[in-house]
Amino acid sequence: MHRWINPQTNRYYLADLVQDLLGDWTLVRCWGAVGSRRGRLRVTAVDSEAVGLALIAAIGQRRRQHGYRPEVEVG
Repeated sequence: MHRWINPQTNRYYLADLVQDLLGDWTLVRCWGAVGSRRGRLRVTAVDSEAVGLALIAAIGQRRRQHGYRPEVEVG
């Protein structure tokens, strides 16, 4: 699980790559204001683990460009 925080705007972005019981890979993304219950969620099917990891790397690069800082990886 990867999580980025923007301390200036008090917002977070979270991305996780998970495999379901059938072996399919899914990218789960959540974002919103820290401490709020009104965040957003998007679930996207990906072709493979490698594609999912590449998407997470691209997401991390975009988040850093927008002032987000990575948190310690959780699991």
